[in-house]
Amino acid sequence: MSILKIGLAPFGLAMSPNISLIIINRFSASYGGKSAIAVYACIAYMICIIYLIFQSVGDGSQPLISRCYGERDFVRLKSIRRLAYAFAMLLAVIGCVVMYLTKGSLGFLFGASHDVNVEVAKISPIFLISVPFVAVTRVTTASFYASGKSVPSNLLTFIERVLMLLLMLILPPLFGGQVMIWWSTVIARILSSILALLLKSYVDRHDLSNILSKGTEK
Repeated sequence: MSILKIGLAPFGLAMSPNISLIIINRFSASYGGKSAIAVYACIAYMICIIYLIFQSVGDGSQPLISRCYGERDFVRLKSIRRLAYAFAMLLAVIGCVVMYLTKGSLGFLFGASHDVNVEVAKISPIFLISVPFVAVTRVTTASFYASGKSVPSNLLTFIERVLMLLLMLILPPLFGGQVMIWWSTVIARILSSILALLLKSYVDRHDLSNILSKGTEK
């Protein structure tokens, strides 16, 4: 049972791009039609590569974080986690720069029409806003399941999709149709990142209080 609890988060992270794709395409079909679906397909092909790189940073740091947590070496654990955040942010900046510089030909790379390519170039900067926030969420989620914190890791894994769905139900009818589908995706990822940092702060304080209480008992 414990394996299932911990394994649910990495499984969810692997599946999350497909879940997001289903939600975005469903609402895009209602507001923007086939052209909107084609636009997001081109963007998703590229931006998901960046997200998978973030996942590799989290998974790469996971064994080290697990070992430090098992040894109760929280100083080194935080040091490894900071390094993972810094490296993920560096990769986020590089990925955003590359994607921004190539946005004018991104659609053509996947065989899109001229009109779709123009929309891809116009819309892709909106999605790039959320890239650094996704980096934070992915590394934080990995650090949680690396240290046996199944509840916060599972919460962060699935909350983004829930927020995305709720925002797409609320924002597009009120503020502008298809463009708010794009912004709903970005806002959901930003909110998930903020939640990740709040949970990390809470868990760190909880671990510290446990160490101090055990030290007092001794």
